[in-house]
Amino acid sequence: MRQPITFAIVFIIAFTTTLGQSLNNDTSKASNKRGVLPEDTEAAKALARLGDLSPTALRERLQQMRLPAYQADAIVVKTIIEAQGLPVISGKQVDQLKAVLQPVLAYHGRGQMPMYVLRAEQPKAYLVNRAVIIITTRLLEVASEAELRGIVAHELAHEYVWVERAEAKLANDEKRMREFELFCDAVAVFTLKEIGDDPISYSRILERLAQSNTVAGIMAGNTTRRDAYTHPSLGARKKLIKFLCQPFE
Repeated sequence: MRQPITFAIVFIIAFTTTLGQSLNNDTSKASNKRGVLPEDTEAAKALARLGDLSPTALRERLQQMRLPAYQADAIVVKTIIEAQGLPVISGKQVDQLKAVLQPVLAYHGRGQMPMYVLRAEQPKAYLVNRAVIIITTRLLEVASEAELRGIVAHELAHEYVWVERAEAKLANDEKRMREFELFCDAVAVFTLKEIGDDPISYSRILERLAQSNTVAGIMAGNTTRRDAYTHPSLGARKKLIKFLCQPFE
């Protein structure tokens, strides 16, 4: 009687081991098919700040990371705009732009943030001192509404890592600054998903701006040679966006 029992136990152990190996192999194949990012990459470290990538968890995480909204007074805003040294555009087009971008601003709790359009030949959008969003006329010419929302979402995402990013910049830590840019890309993709836009539109505008030899649409401040070191490559950004466009439920 012991021999059949022993045989049954051995069979169960062998079957369980084989099944476990099969499941692991299937999971590995699925992960590879999914395009899981290597843990040591800047993109993976950027995503680690968000943790669980399911929509519900991401919403909660961003809520935890969100700084209290800063509302600069009129004098501060005026000083910032004058410092840009560019003509200010006003009128119906600007009012329409604010309406187009309102879903993004509202999603990040910045529905009242001042926004200015300045005349410039460089396609660019940037957040200054957490006080005002600036967009150039050239960017309005080359970007669709969804693409503009993606760019502005990236800029607003800087607020979530504002202090750390300032510290990295002060320490000349280029690697961390690239990670922060990728983090902002991730937030931009997630934002577009949440408000019903196609997140691939963000990838398209990044590529178009890169082809114009500028990444001004997704950075704060003026474009300089140093940006090549503080900002990730277009390939790295597109890879991250593609990865994030997969379902994470």
